[in-house]
Amino acid sequence: MRPILIQFNGIALPSYGIMLVISFICAILYVKKATKKLNLPWIIIENLAFYLMLGVIIGGRILYVVFHWTQYSNDLLGIIRIWEGGMMFFGGFIGALLAGIIYLRKEKTPFLVIADTIAPAIALGAFFTRIGCFLNGCCFGKPSTLPWAIKFPPHCVAGSSLVSQYSLHPTQLYSAVFGLVLFFFLNRKLFKPHRTGIVFALYLIFSGAFRFGVDFIRYYENMANFWINQMIAIGIVGLGLGIILYTKASQAKH
Repeated sequence: MRPILIQFNGIALPSYGIMLVISFICAILYVKKATKKLNLPWIIIENLAFYLMLGVIIGGRILYVVFHWTQYSNDLLGIIRIWEGGMMFFGGFIGALLAGIIYLRKEKTPFLVIADTIAPAIALGAFFTRIGCFLNGCCFGKPSTLPWAIKFPPHCVAGSSLVSQYSLHPTQLYSAVFGLVLFFFLNRKLFKPHRTGIVFALYLIFSGAFRFGVDFIRYYENMANFWINQMIAIGIVGLGLGIILYTKASQAKH
């Protein structure tokens, strides 16, 4: 593991922070290219990217801090040191979703049209950030005897956990691979004829279902955290199914 990816002249660049930046850059480049193909206004997407980034960072950090309060109760400044790691995917997703809805409503731009365009980028971003989690040694799995299970070194989060003596499921890598596969699937779907909202709905359904499943082999010190994530995952799948039903009903009316 490499919690610190680059270090020179006393400056340490953490792996998770670097991968988070890479995920945003790649997502923006992808969406910029997609908007040209789909003839969407880039200025809207450009401004939206800023608000989505804020939503991801603030939402992801808030939910993480809530469920890891003992880690920050005596170090309040640590809450803003996001480059050290410590984000919750669902917190970031909810934060970005709310920020996007508010901004697009203000601009009077159809939410589902934009959501379809950025859905593959979200999956691609998850690929990079989960690689960051693996390098940081966080978001790890339960003990496993599978041949690809990993014994994490003591200088990372997993290596200093209560299960540090065991080989563990590399759930970060499972999630990274899933994110990459989902990206290619959604990208293919986006540039084929489809009902508005379907690409985003499929992202919600598949990502929510995957997270619901993978969490059963992910290690949680706080089971309340597990159950909250499970409920949110089910809610996201339900939202995706709701969008599909809504788009079918809207098409029937026309």
